[in-house]
Amino acid sequence: MVKEVALRLGEKVMPKAPKVLLSNGNYCIPQHYLTYEHTLASVEALICDIEYDPRYVVFAAQEANGLYIQVGVIGHDNYHKKSSPKKNEEKLLFGRKWRVEPELPTSEVIQSVFLAIKKSREHEVRELFKLTLNNSTTTPFNTHIDLPLMAEFYNKDELVGEQHLATNTEQEVNNTLTKINYDNSTLILSDVQQRPNGLWLVDIEVHQSERSTLPEMTDATLYLMVEDLSLNTLTRALIQEFVRLSDLHVDKHFNYRGFHRFDPSIDIADIADLSQQTRKHELAAHFASEFSKTNQKVDLMRIPPVQAGALAQKHKQVIEQYLQPSE
Repeated sequence: MVKEVALRLGEKVMPKAPKVLLSNGNYCIPQHYLTYEHTLASVEALICDIEYDPRYVVFAAQEANGLYIQVGVIGHDNYHKKSSPKKNEEKLLFGRKWRVEPELPTSEVIQSVFLAIKKSREHEVRELFKLTLNNSTTTPFNTHIDLPLMAEFYNKDELVGEQHLATNTEQEVNNTLTKINYDNSTLILSDVQQRPNGLWLVDIEVHQSERSTLPEMTDATLYLMVEDLSLNTLTRALIQEFVRLSDLHVDKHFNYRGFHRFDPSIDIADIADLSQQTRKHELAAHFASEFSKTNQKVDLMRIPPVQAGALAQKHKQVIEQYLQPSE
């Protein structure tokens, strides 16, 4: 006798959906045979089963426009004034809201939390990258820079570029590294070599201080491959590596009910095998019709309402280039 398969809050089995026998002898109902109507209670229940870093506090809330999740980060204000007497005080800082549609599969709700944490962490990473030029320290990769202003006034030909004063490659790289402070750490050149194809391999050690906070940078050595050794190229390669390492930290430590779904140590062949087990069987005719109708209904719910205007006209011109009207 097949045991009843437990469902989570917000889940419902499609009528006549089959139970699937897995290779481990257990039965399951895959997510593509479920329908969803998530509520604030069901989203909160999922968040309770998610663990990452306790400094990243995930909230769920509901407003007139629907459900959303929001990440609060416990940390220092990256833009405090040095003269402030409370500069070492930690705060709970909030990121953007991430909408959660009620019909999202449970797995996608969990992945929305995963992505929200990743982007909250990237936001912090970009603000922790400080560059000192002309006796002024800035955070050029932060997400608060006025993009409309740049689009209107940026003129590359009118700007003063970096001055090349280095006499050798090591000095050129060191000149750049001395201008950079990342998470209160210093960057030390370990090795630099040029490959026969013209690309440069640059090894950089990260030396943390007592004020450093990012665990992935502990005893870290960065291995960069760049086209040239200019300040612009090196700093962009560095921020890409810092974001990659931040994402990898979330991949390794984010878990749902103790399972680290995105950890690179999870064998991709095992993931593919489990996916295949839930999809390779034939659907009975009486369920195939229900399955098709339900999927079509969900697809229709995802179509956004379109109001007449400039944006609608822009989309119309693009879509007509690719989609031919049905006869």
